[in-house]
Amino acid sequence: MKQIIIPLLAILAVTFSGESQAKIRKHNIENPQVKAFYDQVRYSDSDYSYSLIDRYRVRTHYRLDQPWPVEVNWESTVASENLRVVVKEVKPGNATVLDKTIDGHASSYFIWNLVPGRRYTYSVTDGSRVLTSGKFSTEGRRRMIYAPSVHNFRDLGGMKTTSGKTLKYGKLYRGGELVNLTGENREKVRIQVREDDIRLMHDDLGIRGEIDFRFDGELGYADDIEGNEIKFTPLGDDVAYYNIQTHHAGQFGQDMRHGEIFKTVLHHLRKGEAVYLHCVAGADRTGLMCLLLEGVLGVPESDLMKDYELTSFSIYGPRRRNNGDMSHGLPMLKAYPGSTMQEKITNLFLSEGVTRQEIDEYTDLML
Repeated sequence: MKQIIIPLLAILAVTFSGESQAKIRKHNIENPQVKAFYDQVRYSDSDYSYSLIDRYRVRTHYRLDQPWPVEVNWESTVASENLRVVVKEVKPGNATVLDKTIDGHASSYFIWNLVPGRRYTYSVTDGSRVLTSGKFSTEGRRRMIYAPSVHNFRDLGGMKTTSGKTLKYGKLYRGGELVNLTGENREKVRIQVREDDIRLMHDDLGIRGEIDFRFDGELGYADDIEGNEIKFTPLGDDVAYYNIQTHHAGQFGQDMRHGEIFKTVLHHLRKGEAVYLHCVAGADRTGLMCLLLEGVLGVPESDLMKDYELTSFSIYGPRRRNNGDMSHGLPMLKAYPGSTMQEKITNLFLSEGVTRQEIDEYTDLML
């Protein structure tokens, strides 16, 4: 593994310095292990006897469920009280994606949560001087999100379909829980997500719907303590919260509410709003639902399995295609009518009350 990772680190650790950068440099925002996993793994749709994810779960000094930043550097002999970092996306409309004031003694800055396949300009100023400026482009297949208090957080965008189309970024996000219960008797509700991550999710990512798959016991409804139930989102009063309890792949077929979840997602997409999907870990229940939302668009089966296994890079531990919940649920999913995975998932949604018109509308909004 060291032979794989060390060269990648050397390739990806791109920094920018100086007063200007005339040449547009490319920067891959996938961290090295994720990049290696996607570069090297192609699964067979007919052989589920193996998984390769453990080869890439190498302990590092950084979190494997987070992206790779763009680092800008500058030199200044005179410290300013504050510096201003501005990043703009070239298209459409040279929109500002970052405008932040930082400590004037800084000489570098990490730019996070950019979108693959875009072009950006940047500048760092001290009020009177431009300390560094330039342009760069981003690349990568998966867009993991840097939000330190949220784990297993990523964008469903960027995945390719069998027809050659690409899932749009900034529409659907998946991850771990934002609020949980604490205390010996689970007597208090604790806001787990940090304020800066709330601002990221609400302001920058535009999330206006949180769909929570957790059960009563995980939400505080199953104890005798009045008033500690989780029935809200910490993301803001203008963000809709839905508790749609559903099972993971290991209990596939039990009280399935995937059609209801699909319709809720579609409701927000129609309004141009992003949605955050989660259970506790964003791994099993979330993993199955995202597989369905991706698969109905025509994402190849191998890529569905790799997205499921990406959870293995988080604190929640390994999720493998060849055992556990997925080994039980996948055969049941494949029992639905259809010659392709896309057709089988389409028929699953149709059996749960979703119409073909709604599936077509969802496809138009996501691709």
